[in-house]
Amino acid sequence: MILGGGASGLSLSLLTGAPIIESERTPGGHAVSTEIDGYTFDRGPHIIFSRSKLLLECMVNSLGKNVHESTRNNKVFVRGKLLKYPIENDLAGLNQSDKIKCLIGYVEAQIANAGGLRQTRDLADWFNNSFGIDLTELYFRPYNEKVWKVPLENLSMTWSERIPRPPLEDVVRSAMGEKTEGYVHQLHYHYPLNGGYSALMRAWAMAIDPNLLNLDEAVLKIETINGGLQVVTSKGMRTAKRIVSTIPLSHLPELMPEMPIAVIQAISRLRTNSTITVTVAFKGTDLNQWTAVYLPEVDYLPNRISFPTVFSPRNSPVGQFLVQAEITSPSLDNFKDMSDQCLIEHVVHGLRLNKLVSDEAEFVTAFVERYQLAYVVYTKGFEDDLALVVDWAKSLGIFLHGRFGSHNYLNVDGCLEQSIGLARQLGNGWTDEDLVKRFTQIGEV
Repeated sequence: MILGGGASGLSLSLLTGAPIIESERTPGGHAVSTEIDGYTFDRGPHIIFSRSKLLLECMVNSLGKNVHESTRNNKVFVRGKLLKYPIENDLAGLNQSDKIKCLIGYVEAQIANAGGLRQTRDLADWFNNSFGIDLTELYFRPYNEKVWKVPLENLSMTWSERIPRPPLEDVVRSAMGEKTEGYVHQLHYHYPLNGGYSALMRAWAMAIDPNLLNLDEAVLKIETINGGLQVVTSKGMRTAKRIVSTIPLSHLPELMPEMPIAVIQAISRLRTNSTITVTVAFKGTDLNQWTAVYLPEVDYLPNRISFPTVFSPRNSPVGQFLVQAEITSPSLDNFKDMSDQCLIEHVVHGLRLNKLVSDEAEFVTAFVERYQLAYVVYTKGFEDDLALVVDWAKSLGIFLHGRFGSHNYLNVDGCLEQSIGLARQLGNGWTDEDLVKRFTQIGEV
């Protein structure tokens, strides 16, 4: 039995035939879209990309012909300048003083690393040793601390495994004005032509036997009974030998009265961040055609803005375009006294002030959405707490799965990869070829 019908639950059900219990009326979890008055937008920017050819092929093929392909055009906004993303591939865009300091600092860091002269005790050290102190203080520290709301020194080194380090030659060439590309796995991306990111979730959901997809059914209690597991829901009682839970870990203690105090304490130390999205519609033409802009400046609340109409031209009415601003916070309570109107005015003012949207683009409308759970945060020591929780759950026959269910910073390709691995672990012998066929069939339907 699978608890939760987000990307992880849906993909696992596709591969195992296990039933899903989902509290919402619409499956998809954090990957669902809002469609209102001709506008379509997601819970923050969602695009389809992957380092894995297999995962990318499975996701894209699921959509059949409902696909729009784009090339990344991301920017970093630093000290009033728009630089190419990733920033280390466009040091030439900085003012002369910053460019010289950042380039020298980067080269010095590479020399020191090669000679084993620098210690790496935490993520702050890792950034300094990988990119140089000046570039870290200019961009990497303020941006990451703005997103995660945790000092670099208190973030886990696990983050470093996710951040590519560019070749020294590329950084030097970029500082001299030569065009170089970084993070090439994101350079080309896909997105549903119609229906927002929800289209991918709908395609997966429609491929599941309707009798297995139990929607609008909340889990109220999980307990062990007679060597198995019993789940009490808003619609009755169910039993299973094994459960895969994508329920956010923070919710499990209230659902499992038998949970040991040490496990409860470990869960309480695992951090998640909330998100507020402000999606603004403008009349006119988006001449920039940016995919996203990263904003480290502390005086402007959004850490990132993205452009849903660039993902797909059908995400807004003809003659209009969307800009979505994303604001992270440890809790929505931090913004409970800030009205939607104040948030809209702040976002629009910043877009105009920083020339991220032209003065000629006419404001049409805006939508504010607040999500209690958006990001898992890898704080120092979270690995030990998570291992304790995972081991305890597994001893009961419960597999923790998905972004919030396993406290794992997964994009949808990561959710699919995790589902493939778990399906194989549970005895479903999917070959790569079989997987491609399965998801291609979904797109054909």
